[in-house]
This record gives sequence, C-alpha cells and structure tokens, in this order.
Amino acid sequence: MTAKAAIAAEQHESVEPETPPTPPTPPTPPLPQTELSEIFYVENRRRKQNIKIQVKLCKEGVYLRRETAENDHINEQLIRIEDIIGSSCGQRLKKRARGGLNSCKNPSKDTQEEVELPEDQQSTVGGKKQQTQTDKSAYLYIYAYLKKEKPLRRVQTLRILRFRSCDEYAENLSTARLWHRTIREHKQQSGAAGETARAAGKKILILLNPKSGSGKGRELFQKQVAPLLREAEAQYDLQITTHSQYALEFVRSRKDLLERYAGIVVASGDGLFYEVLNGLMERLDWRRACRELSLGIIPCGSGNGLAKSIAHHCNEPYDPKPILHATLICVAGRATPMDVVRIELSHRDKHFVMYSFLSIGWGLIADIDIESEKLRSIGAQRFTLWAIKRLITLRTYRGKLFYLPAKTKNTTNIEIDPVTVPTPKQSPQPTEKDVRLSRNRSLVRRSLPTANRVTSEFKDLADDNDDVELRDDSNADLDLFADAMSMTDRSTYRQNADSWHSAVSRRTAYYSIGGQSTRSNRSRLSVAQKIEDANAEFMQLVPTGNMPSLHLPLPADQGWICEEGDFVMVHAAYTTHLASDCFFAPDSKLNDGLIYLVIIRAGVGRSQLLNFLLSMNNGTHLPEQEDPHILVVPVSAFRIEPSGNNGILTVDGEHVDYGPIQAEVFPGLINVMTTTGQ
Repeated sequence: MTAKAAIAAEQHESVEPETPPTPPTPPTPPLPQTELSEIFYVENRRRKQNIKIQVKLCKEGVYLRRETAENDHINEQLIRIEDIIGSSCGQRLKKRARGGLNSCKNPSKDTQEEVELPEDQQSTVGGKKQQTQTDKSAYLYIYAYLKKEKPLRRVQTLRILRFRSCDEYAENLSTARLWHRTIREHKQQSGAAGETARAAGKKILILLNPKSGSGKGRELFQKQVAPLLREAEAQYDLQITTHSQYALEFVRSRKDLLERYAGIVVASGDGLFYEVLNGLMERLDWRRACRELSLGIIPCGSGNGLAKSIAHHCNEPYDPKPILHATLICVAGRATPMDVVRIELSHRDKHFVMYSFLSIGWGLIADIDIESEKLRSIGAQRFTLWAIKRLITLRTYRGKLFYLPAKTKNTTNIEIDPVTVPTPKQSPQPTEKDVRLSRNRSLVRRSLPTANRVTSEFKDLADDNDDVELRDDSNADLDLFADAMSMTDRSTYRQNADSWHSAVSRRTAYYSIGGQSTRSNRSRLSVAQKIEDANAEFMQLVPTGNMPSLHLPLPADQGWICEEGDFVMVHAAYTTHLASDCFFAPDSKLNDGLIYLVIIRAGVGRSQLLNFLLSMNNGTHLPEQEDPHILVVPVSAFRIEPSGNNGILTVDGEHVDYGPIQAEVFPGLINVMTTTGQ
C-alpha cells in the first residue's frame, strides 16, 4: 500500500527542537536495511495540489526525486551521508519561532481524526477547555549541513518525513525508527568512528572554560554548541573548569577516562587544549590514551590557531560562524593523526619538559604577543599598535641556534651558510656536572612528562589517590567557577625526574626488604638490580626523546647546523595558523613530521619587516626566493641557546621561563577530530 505520508523541508539559521512527549512503547522494529524507499507528498498551496516525491535512503545518503506532470520537469537532490549529522524520530515538534513545520494534509483524507481526550490532556484557553487534535503520524527529522563551494560554506538544512501508513502511532513510529537506525548504520559504515563509540556506550568529555574569550563561554556553548550536539545525538559529559590547571589534573588523574569516553573536546582557546595534551602525556597509559582518545577543539577563546588549522586541513569553512563549524567537525566522528612537539626547557638549574601542538617563539612575534597584553582592553588592535612600537624600537637577540634539517624534497634547494656543529674533537671537554648528569641518565629515560603546577609534597608513581569524580549536578551554580585561563602561570613547572632514585626526583620508589639480608653484598646487588629493572621497565612506559639533554652537546654526525649571532626572530610552527587570522606556515600539515623554522637575522630592514607582519594574514609573508635575512627551513628538531637573561620565550602562545630550549617532533602522536579522517 502506498504510504500516506507528507514531506516538508525548510532551511533556517537555528534548529533547536523541543523534547517530544514520551511515546508508548512500540513493537520491536525490524533490523536496518541497506536501502529504504517511500513515496511522500508535499502540499503546493498556490496550485492547491499535492506533489509526489520519491525519497530513497541508501549508503550514499538521502536521495529526493520530484517530478511534475505538467512540464515533465525532474528535480533531484542528494543529501550526502557525511553531511547528515544526525536524526531524531517521534511525535511532531511544536512550531518554533523561526518558521514551523509545513506538513500537508493526508492525500486520502480531507481532515484529521478528532477524538475526545481525557480531561488532563485538554488545553485551557481563556478559561475554556479546548480539544487537542490528535495525530497518529510519526515524524523523522533529518539534520544536515550541506557543504557548498564558492564561497566555501555550510548550509543548514532540515528534512522532515511524516509517516502515516497505519492508524496506530506505534506502528508508524516503528517505521520511522527503522529509517532512523538505518541512517546511523550508514554513518557508521562510512567510517564515522563516533557512531562506533556511541554503539559501545562511550560519551564525549567536553571541558569548558566559562571565562574564555570575552567571558561568554558558557552562553556560547548553550546557544550554539548544545543544539548541534542534540541534533547529532551525541552523549556527552560537560565539565566546567574552575581554576588554572584544572583540566590538566582532571585528564591526568581520571582513572576511567578511557573506559568512559571516546574523545575529549575543548570548548575554549588554545590554552586549555595545552592543558589537556600535557595531562594525557602525564598518564602512565599515555600511549593508549593518545591512540584511543580523539581530541577536538571548539574556538570559544581569543587564540584559535588550532581550530583554524584543522578547518584548513579539512577544507571546511571557519568564518563567519567558527563555533558552529568547529562543532560540526567534532561531531563528524572521524580523526586524523597530528604531530606533537616535545620541549625541554632549562632555567636556573631546573629542567622542565612539556608538550606543544602549535608553536615556539623567540623574538619579535613573541614580544608583540606578550607585551601587548597590557592593551588587551582594545581588542585585536593591540597587536597592530605594539607591532608599530616594536618596529620603531627594533630589538635583536644574541645566541646560538641549532637545527636538524628534515630529509624532505623541500630542503634540497636550501643553501645553508653557517658552520656545522663542532666535531667531537672540537667539542669542549665535559664538566664534572655533565658527567654526573650523563651517568644519572644512563639507566633511565631522559625525562618525565611535566605539569604546570606547584606541589609541596612528593607524589607516588601510580597517583592512586588522585581521582576526580565527574559532577553529576548539571544545574549547579556555574557562576561560582573562577576564570581558568586568567590565572595561568606557565613560568613554573614541575621539575623533571630522571629516575626513581634520582636526588631531584618527584616520584618515589619504595622497596621493603626484611631481616638481615640487606647487609650482604649479594642482597645489595639484588636490590640494585631490581631498581635497574624497574627503571628499564618504566622507561618503556613514558615518551623518550632522541635528542641529548640540554646539558650535553649535539651529535655532529647527524647533520646538525649551527648559527651564532644576532636574531630579530626565531619562530617555529607546526600548524598552518598561529591564530585565526595568522596564516603563518602555509605548507604545514597536521601529520607531516615537520617543524617550520622561520629565522629573521639582524640587518633586516624595517620596511621588509612591516611587509612581513602585514602579510601574515594571507600567508604571503614568506620569501619565495633566497633572502639573506629571512630563512624558512623545515626541521625535525632544533635548539636555542640565548645569551643573557632578558628576553621572551613563548610555547603555544604562553609565556615560559627564559633560557635554553630545545624541541623535537613526534609525528602523529595524537588524534584530532576532523571531517575527512585523513
């Protein structure tokens, strides 16, 4: 029998459906099929006739075909399965302020059936009880965001299918649910890992900084993010950050993180993503966490370089609605490997390790970024004003720069002028301190992941007592939460522990040996062997670097290049964008294993620098031909040894302690949420 149904379509700016009443329990729906097809009707009110539309659901998406008998004109549309973020089925939703549903009458009946309702289901208007019209139909809402080119954009589209083949609502709902389940199955087969995780009962963890950006993080989430998550049927836990390093501690110490969640989404700026990344790297199961947890970002902050880089990688629109577009990327259910850079920093005989995803800055850009904070109240114009000030009073920084050119075709035409690293015969004799540090590192890994926190006591290795429970009360007073980012002070880090038995270790190792057996040489060797074996095992659990420690010389046989002199700027980037309006490294990829090192030597003209700064928004600032003052070289690792104590260093846009710093790339260490999965 031909389905007695109707279809209506509308395009609007916001879709936020209300939750329909709980329907009666329908019979168990049949298993999803590969392809479903129905004939629907839509009312043409101007011509007072019903237009027949064939709707077919297949693995490619939803195919609509409309044919008019008057002029034999055929209108076709394919809504691709990857453009559909979700669907829902149930009773008809109430009419919304921005346009409502426009379902036509049932083609075989002129009026809807009316029945006498119980008194508690009758509405009261002006003191008089009104009969409520019953509707046996079941509705399927298909939420799609169609991708359009020239200009690149996403068009919000809602398709509504009304099923009315039977006189019982439960049977109609069963048919609608069959279509609903088939859509989800096709999305899962298309490679959307989010559907697989949802089938396994896992949620998304969303970390929201309520004070991010202009201080409207919570409002932006409720108005722009939450409706899309409902459309995508995404199950999530929302965690509000309350103070600096809250996200780092939460991710680091949450014991059921991998069992409960399929991914982590940061609704803030790049600073909170930095905390999540370093929290993951501090876990003992960091390797599994990086493999199984996809990381996403929704740009609710002021610095949104990563969100723009991901959109650029996926060829997705970003402006004018970056939050909407980034949320669509996060709910797409696909992931792409992304490089992470391991950083070692030395300051006043203290050694720090951190992990970066964006950039490292020394010189001009870092100065402008940090020093212009005093003008934050005027907005983005602060960068322009401070750039002019820095051009007038141009600074240079003296130091040594070491870098290891990457073995790619991009480096074949680069002519390197400076001298190479001294050979072992030319290297200075190691001091007693260097020998002692080298001996301490011989049995263990070079470093432990570190956190930006100050601790007054030692922590056991397992951190068994550092458990954090999720907040179950979603209606808590969110106004009590403090600004997580304004209190961030990344100038202090936990000291690096090279060994469990190291004198500076902040991890403890406890061995209990009973009786007098500890007095024998054999027992002492046994204890030492146990410690050595434990350290060797622990070395396999934490990420280790290939570079020597900052206190040791670099190996000359690996092709390291050394420059010594005065620099205006050295800036390393491993994403395309440093901010949403700064297209800094156009050739960079998420997973190319490259650090793009931009070196500006002393002697560069102010007019050339001005053109460099003004052209960063469109990516035309880098020289196409060889330039004596500006050099761009892809590297896999580098080291900076600044002279003196006055200067600014930034990591992912945050101020860190000034001193020697080195970095090396870990290709594809984490997975970030994308729409392509490539």
